[in-house]
Amino acid sequence: METVSVPIFGVNPKGYINQWNQKSADLTGLPKASALGMPLVKLLTSARRVELEEMIRQVLAGEIPATLEISLNPLEAEECSRFGLQMKKVMLVLSAAPMMNMVGILTGVTFMGYDLTEIAAFREAEARKNRFMAIVSHELRSPLHGIIGLVESLCNSEKDEVRAKRMRMVTNCATRLLDLVVNIMEMASCIDAQRTGNATKQLCRDPVELPKIVDEIVTLIKNSTDKRGKSLVKPDVELINNVEAMPIIEADAYKCTQVLYNIITNGCKFTMKGSLTVSSKVDSENKWVEVRMTDTGIGVARASLERIFEPFEQEDSTEGKCQEGIGLGLSIAKEVVGRHGGRVLVESGLGVGTTFLVRLPVVMAADTRQAQTPIQEKVAQCRAVLRNIAITPSDSPTTDDKPSRRPVVLSVDDDLVSQTVAEDLLKDKYDIHMALDGHEALQYLKTCNVLPDVVLLDVMMPGITGIEVCRTVRQTLQRNEIMLPILMVSALTTGTATADAFKAGCNDYITKPFQEQVLMARIKSALKVKMQHETEIASLALAPSSGPIEKDGVGTM
Repeated sequence: METVSVPIFGVNPKGYINQWNQKSADLTGLPKASALGMPLVKLLTSARRVELEEMIRQVLAGEIPATLEISLNPLEAEECSRFGLQMKKVMLVLSAAPMMNMVGILTGVTFMGYDLTEIAAFREAEARKNRFMAIVSHELRSPLHGIIGLVESLCNSEKDEVRAKRMRMVTNCATRLLDLVVNIMEMASCIDAQRTGNATKQLCRDPVELPKIVDEIVTLIKNSTDKRGKSLVKPDVELINNVEAMPIIEADAYKCTQVLYNIITNGCKFTMKGSLTVSSKVDSENKWVEVRMTDTGIGVARASLERIFEPFEQEDSTEGKCQEGIGLGLSIAKEVVGRHGGRVLVESGLGVGTTFLVRLPVVMAADTRQAQTPIQEKVAQCRAVLRNIAITPSDSPTTDDKPSRRPVVLSVDDDLVSQTVAEDLLKDKYDIHMALDGHEALQYLKTCNVLPDVVLLDVMMPGITGIEVCRTVRQTLQRNEIMLPILMVSALTTGTATADAFKAGCNDYITKPFQEQVLMARIKSALKVKMQHETEIASLALAPSSGPIEKDGVGTM
């Protein structure tokens, strides 16, 4: 027992230690001489003492107890100092068996432990890393949101073409940095999912029109520049969109856009002349769709075809080494498509160009890395409602229902730069009221004569968070989602943050930095729901009645 590599110790029927092998002493820092005769529960927290005592009782009664996860803790600092002990906390999974003497009489209980200390430390390190990554992502995205938003606003009003060009260069630099941040965070999430089997972000189930996405990507790339200010599509290269009509598929629209953008821009980087053609195919049973990207670029050595999907890897060639990027786009694409139940295939050879094939199911496969929780189901339901509300120029109020005032937006954010960005984007169509923290926002909502039409609410604020503000508005102030639409706005991109926001009662969740058209569309969606409800209430109030109207027929707000 003394020489085995696992901790083994025992107690008599009263719970006092009567066995303590060398491994137990090495792990805890408590010598055998000091341990013998000590109550074992002295090394446990009060929460675990009852469970251990029950385990001992079961063994003494001839029962077979389940294993127990416990921590053996150091003695009080004063006691350790008095006896010169340097103890440390140890996490163990214990199994227990009866202790018999030479004549077969039960004399106590023997415990054998499996050391979880390193695993527990790894779990804690993982939790800290995830918190760190979330904070870093937020702290990087927030200033980028300000830079991109303010510079775009200045560029739109700048009449001097030279200065406007330089502003566009600033925007391009900030956008590339944002893409880098997003890709690194996405890759970290993918690596965690591969290691643990649990994805930190649930895929959305959107109705996706791939031809429309490809058309938007091709248009964007044709008008994009690299870090040298040169067009992403080389002068001697033709970017051709041959994608034909395809069925609407169930997929995460944002992730699909990210995948196709990464692969097409990757082809543009390595194609110096010739063409890059995007085409499509639908299987005869209408179960799968394929998007194919074929270029006449430098190609990839057959030995490197698997390696290019690894994080931070690029084809090792003279041309490849001079290209920008850190080698995350293809690895993210493969992971995302795999989570949809599809595949990314590649065919290539040096000097003969490359063909990438993205194959996706029409009906999205279950994302086995994370089951959908009730909160995530609510998120999906809210997104579905917003998708079903068409936002077109004809959605503006007609002469009959034209409001007597401009809609009022309450913008709640402790960052003045973000407030300025929101004001610049909305001031032409909305009246803006600003609150610089949660307490100020709640005070305004309690005392204002007329409620704002919509609230833009940041998540991370000092004092009281946006989640707490939203929960207070819904539960304490009794303002529901139709009376007062709340759009959470944050640089936090974790699934937990989104789920918490919807659980608190928000209508929508917008990630910073956002595009102007995205923000405007989300606000219009929320306002249209509110307007439709108010119209229905007004119609019911004006409708003739053949009898008394029951108080509960309409309901109170």
